[in-house]
Amino acid sequence: MARLDPYTPTPASRASRLVMTILPFVIGILCVLLSFVPVGRIFGTSIMPAFALMAIYYWAIVRPDMFPVYAVFLVGLLSDLLSAGPIGLWAFVYVLTYAVVLTQRFLVVNAPFSVFWLGFFFAAIFAGAVSWCTASLIYSSALAVRPIVMHMLVTVALFPVLAFLFGRIERRILPSG
Repeated sequence: MARLDPYTPTPASRASRLVMTILPFVIGILCVLLSFVPVGRIFGTSIMPAFALMAIYYWAIVRPDMFPVYAVFLVGLLSDLLSAGPIGLWAFVYVLTYAVVLTQRFLVVNAPFSVFWLGFFFAAIFAGAVSWCTASLIYSSALAVRPIVMHMLVTVALFPVLAFLFGRIERRILPSG
């Protein structure tokens, strides 16, 4: 009887698997960096969307296996470090929002895009409320609500654009599963 050698993946297939595994995390990092590019100045506003929140929500719903909680924490921590705000604020907000989204994932996973977008609206409201409450506690005074409301409204309004881009990337690069 012939002896069969165990299957060993080629270096190219291992590299491909690595790329597919870290792609959502890299997208999250790029979204954090995009949040600090002053593109809002083009439109005459200083309000920037929470691009990282969009990535976290999208991957939590579509492929949570490819964007684990520690990656969400690292994305939030990078956002904290670049924003010069309280360290841990966005890491906490993103991890908590991610956990809530995962528990409600079954409601929007196979639903039409309008339901997916509505789910993001509620996730953004939750993230905004948690960030406002946490920052108010950190600074020991009630902060203005209007900036965070405007921040989240702009985020929700731009979500379809980034969701479309994330979907294109997912369909072209990541295997279905």
